Amino acid sequence: MARPTKSVKTMSKNLTKEEIQTRTDTETKLRGAADSISPPEHLNAKQVKIFSYIVEELEASGILGNLDVHILGICATAIDRIQQIEIIINKDFDKIFDKSLMSAKDKYTKEFFRCCNELSLSPQSRAKLGTINFQVKQKEDDPLLQVLAGGKK
Repeated sequence: MARPTKSVKTMSKNLTKEEIQTRTDTETKLRGAADSISPPEHLNAKQVKIFSYIVEELEASGILGNLDVHILGICATAIDRIQQIEIIINKDFDKIFDKSLMSAKDKYTKEFFRCCNELSLSPQSRAKLGTINFQVKQKEDDPLLQVLAGGKK
């Protein structure tokens, strides 16, 4: 199975400046605006709080758009349900042997991990973003690369 395509912001693949610019422009158009990232109405108060927390934490990255509202809602719901299941287990540890409860926990955990992958929430995804941003900054600051690219230094 092929790996999903990643945003040019999160890629470590060497692309030409033209390829990077083309992909960035296309992704920006497809991402849409980021002016109305608000929780869906069906979320409860706790899920809205989780939703808002994720949006706040990812705001600086600039990777969220209005179209991400739905995946953020799914993620907030999954986190809330996992927490509720953990509360049930903590109150009565014998519930850990309840197949339907553990099946639900497994289902929401898988959904959460899928959302983490989609939203770059995992530590691995964030580390990769950090590395890529650092490499871009180094390339921008390298005087030799600037001279070779026709710039002045």
